[in-house]
Formats: sequence, structure tokens, C-alpha cells
Amino acid sequence: MFPLGTALLPGEVLPLRIFEPRYRTMLDDCLAAADGPPGFGVVLIARGSEVGGGDVRHDVGTFAAIDRVSRDPSGLSFVHCVGTRRFRVTEWLPDDPYPRAEVAVLNEPKTSAAARADSIALGTRIREIVVDAYARRGTPLPDDLPSFDDADFDDAGLFGWAARLPIGAADRQSLLEAQDMPARVAILDDAVEGFAARIAFDA
Repeated sequence: MFPLGTALLPGEVLPLRIFEPRYRTMLDDCLAAADGPPGFGVVLIARGSEVGGGDVRHDVGTFAAIDRVSRDPSGLSFVHCVGTRRFRVTEWLPDDPYPRAEVAVLNEPKTSAAARADSIALGTRIREIVVDAYARRGTPLPDDLPSFDDADFDDAGLFGWAARLPIGAADRQSLLEAQDMPARVAILDDAVEGFAARIAFDA
């Protein structure tokens, strides 16, 4: 397990710089495992620091699949990961030699027609806010600006949209913990209105 100061969302890219001895050991063990693709669990730290241990952790997190690893001569590792499935910690084990836990995989909820329609409507609102933010700054829209539309929802989903937006760790954690799509839409909607208010205030 890798407790961090941010909540990793499924589908989100996570670059890491691993320097603590305990996590260097964890990385070696993950890469040596023969029971599937290498990876580890990521959970948000509720209180405490990423470095040194002694932190208090949330129990819902995301598996991080390791894509690439590079190391420099000092042993510092640069790891490229991607979030996959959500899990819930059922038991925390002793942090020896690194954080460990027993976990249960969480199933993804189905998307009803009503939840999909609400999601697309929220995507339209997100797009309007982003376009307005660029207009307020007098900055041209980037060519790769996400559309936040029906096709984009099929490709990225709400987690993908949330990963692209400046929302806080608490909102991201709430999205991970939400048990159905209506709850996720409501959480992301509140977060969107929060950063829309910040944009309007800064203008």
C-alpha cells in the first residue's frame, strides 16, 4: 500500500518518485511478484505526512498498475502508474517493512439512463465553465480541450472528468467512496460549482 496526499482515480495517470527505503523495498517486491501485473494500492492520507509513517489513512482507494520504472545510480526510482479498480481495506496489517493491508475489490455501479443524462448535462456545464475561464483570461482554447460530451463520457467517465479538473482531495475521495452513479454526479456537481465560484472570484 502507498498512502499519498491525493486520491488516485481509476484511469488516472500517477507519476511517482520513490526514495524512501521502505517504498523502494515495496517496489522491488511488486516487480518481483509473479501473480499478475505489478502494482500496489493507493489510499489518501487523512492525517499525517507521506514521509516517515505514522499517518491516518482512508480505507477506500485505487489499485495502481505499474507501467514503467526507471532508476538512477543512487537508487531513486521514477515510476509511471495508472489507476485501475477501486478497493476497500478490510484490515490494515503492520507497516513492516512497508504499509500493507487486506482489501476487497469494489464493483462498479451500473449507469442508468437517468444518471447518464445527468452526467451529460453536468459535462455541458463543465465545458461552459472551462470555456468561460479561458475567455476571462483572454487565452485561446487549447486544441486538446476535452469536449465533456456524450462520447467523452463513454471514453473517460466521471472519474476521467474529475481527474482533469482542479478539485480537492476530499472531493476526489468522496467520488471514490460513492456507491452509485447519482451520488457521484452530485459530488462532482458540487465540486464543479466550487471551482466555478473560485474562477468568478479571481476574475
